[in-house]
Amino acid sequence: MSAPRRTLVVGAIAATLVAAAVGLAPQAATAATSAATSDGWLRVGHLSPDTKDVDVQLSSLSGGKTVFALNGVAYGQVSPYRKLPVGTYVLSMRAANAPDSTPVISTDVSVVKGDARTVVAYGKNADLKTKAFTDDLQQPGDGKAKLRLVQAATSAKTVDVRTSEGTAIAEDAAYGSATKYATVDAGTWALNISGGGQRGSAIVDLKSNTVSTLFVLDDSKGDLTVVPVTDAAATAATPTGGVQTGGGGAADARTQADHAFIRALRALFS
Repeated sequence: MSAPRRTLVVGAIAATLVAAAVGLAPQAATAATSAATSDGWLRVGHLSPDTKDVDVQLSSLSGGKTVFALNGVAYGQVSPYRKLPVGTYVLSMRAANAPDSTPVISTDVSVVKGDARTVVAYGKNADLKTKAFTDDLQQPGDGKAKLRLVQAATSAKTVDVRTSEGTAIAEDAAYGSATKYATVDAGTWALNISGGGQRGSAIVDLKSNTVSTLFVLDDSKGDLTVVPVTDAAATAATPTGGVQTGGGGAADARTQADHAFIRALRALFS
């Protein structure tokens, strides 16, 4: 059965759940916003819960030259940013260690001058989809954080997100969608998530002057989790290390709710 193939307009990909198993150091996210560039930026994510580890390959449409390859990418992992010349490429995902197998998905990707986006494969294996999310890596300034949410949990058509105190942050965030960015106060927050009869929780640490994406994913028990990913930071490169998976226990959240933060998050998910 041939894999589905679509065209996505892309320049850089901004959803980087870099796990140590991939063994790749993240590129400098802030470079994606540099002016007068003839290149774009691309990042690739594996968000299909029942698809086993994959090898990812990006090749030029003309000539088939491999631009980069990632081996053994697992569910919930997103590659570092890659700076690429403008043009059209073929993005393919195959079962890990099976280079001659039919791709589980293959997508044409167009890199646009100065653009930054995240391309993800999501959904159940029998009905894999791809989508490109446009990334805004402009940092918000000291004491602030900018964030959005991507709902990729297959067990819920929509999800609700609340603080540990029960204040509603997101309501009916649709599967396969990304919210708009919002600028909020930096800080550590405990979030609870529910949808489709499933529940989950996570601690989200929003550092000062950063841009983040909160991915809603299926956890290993069939419940929900929120995975925060730093897209851009004030440092020379995005943070290294494993994915912050979020715990299931009580969190050391702020003792008093910041109502401006809640209002901003509500606007984000509305």
